[in-house]
Amino acid sequence: MKYKGRIVTFFLVLGINSIHMVYYYIRDGFISGMEYIGLPILLILSLWFGRQYDRAKFFSEKDALTGIYNRRYVEGFFLKIKAAADRKGQGIAVLFIDVNNFKAINDHFGHGEGDNLLRSISSQLKKSSQDTDIVARWGGDEFIILSPGTLKKDSTHELMERIHQNQKMISTNNSEISVSIGTAKYPSEGNTLDALLRVADEKMYNMKIRLKA
Repeated sequence: MKYKGRIVTFFLVLGINSIHMVYYYIRDGFISGMEYIGLPILLILSLWFGRQYDRAKFFSEKDALTGIYNRRYVEGFFLKIKAAADRKGQGIAVLFIDVNNFKAINDHFGHGEGDNLLRSISSQLKKSSQDTDIVARWGGDEFIILSPGTLKKDSTHELMERIHQNQKMISTNNSEISVSIGTAKYPSEGNTLDALLRVADEKMYNMKIRLKA
């Protein structure tokens, strides 16, 4: 959680109150004791209100369970990186990731174990990605990665390889965890996030079919 709200409100209250105290000192030649008592109280209140803003901002962008970005953030962010990609003549890789047999894990080991698994997968996806990539939980056991600035097939393949390698580090009750991944490229396979996700979802589904075959 960032501290922007707390920093802004703290210095805003401090600045306004300091100007207020200087004004009365110039006018009256002294500052009353109530001003000295009231300042720390106001600063504490400013930190509390700033924290409420930071919390609201955090949960509007981040998934409460895993701490990575949520669907709402991705939908807005895609428009920004799409505009940047168009200006620079670059592309965007979209990876759609689904945990295999997640329902069975929930049914056999409980939702608590399922939640721990989702947190572990989120952590490994972040480790597999670059700093410029956006990793988000799309919903349930589905994740999405936006990787801007690339049109090369090899770079997407390398990212998928890192994900598959890191997933081997995740297990639950001595059971190995695997994921299926579908990819799509902007602009060659779609011009909107929905269109790209449909392409990636279809590829991901075909991967699941191959794994079961």
